[in-house]
Amino acid sequence: MFETLQQLDWRTLVLPAMVPVFIAVLLAEWIRFRGRGRFLLRDTVASMGLGALYMVFDTLVTVTLVALLFNWAYQHRLFTVTMTPLTGALLFVLLEFFYYWFHRASHRIRWFWSAHVAHHSSRYMNFSTAMRQSALYSLAGNWIFYIPLAFLGFEPVWVFFMLTVNLAYQYFIHTQWVGKLPRPVEFVFNTPSHHRAHHGRNPEYIDRNYGGILILYDRLFGTFVEEREAVPVEYGITRPVDSFNPVTLTVHEARDMFRDALRPGPLGQRLKHFWAPPEWQRPEQEARGGFSRSPAD
Repeated sequence: MFETLQQLDWRTLVLPAMVPVFIAVLLAEWIRFRGRGRFLLRDTVASMGLGALYMVFDTLVTVTLVALLFNWAYQHRLFTVTMTPLTGALLFVLLEFFYYWFHRASHRIRWFWSAHVAHHSSRYMNFSTAMRQSALYSLAGNWIFYIPLAFLGFEPVWVFFMLTVNLAYQYFIHTQWVGKLPRPVEFVFNTPSHHRAHHGRNPEYIDRNYGGILILYDRLFGTFVEEREAVPVEYGITRPVDSFNPVTLTVHEARDMFRDALRPGPLGQRLKHFWAPPEWQRPEQEARGGFSRSPAD
């Protein structure tokens, strides 16, 4: 543990250092759009509470477990990658690739969705929504998607740094303040427009636009959708949680997932609740019309 604490240098402190900037930008957005229905105080406070829980809990798990696993993977690396501008660009592209699959899995595998759902639970789209993170991420195993980078030979601290840069960028695309940007930018990067569509519960927008900084992998793997004026985005999840309690918003889907898995039935069918898509139902549930879920639920 003490060895991992020594790794908490500037490269792993990007997000904490950015908090004053995040708050300042959020206040500016609130002043600009107050009274226009883009903020709800209780919703914003809930988002900030979720963000605080995430940062505290994720840091503790990273220091006590995740960093140890990354160090072990790095000790068994295939290569030794020295960080240069070229290898830094390579790490950026590779991490974006793994982020895409983490994000896609977080929507299409219920185990990961049980953590990610907290981020989509707000019916509002503003900078505070970016703070709506889940303390369950590290327990659900989001780090599994990035550990191959350590096996490849990237020093773990650089992997953590690039991931925090990726997450810091995404804060600024959670807004309705910015419209569509020039077409070349919209083609390459994940923009506020693309991410508004991602947060939509409209059938046209569900499970789309998984990129972090880039939108290119969505275009490559067929998950890209463009925000259209003809289809105004409805934010949130299709089965809203009637709560502003950060703990409830964090655990409600995990609770329901385990509840469904513990219902009587064949073991294989029960276990499928953990790895099937969130909307999956057992055949007997479909027959009686119970426990229905939609793709964004």
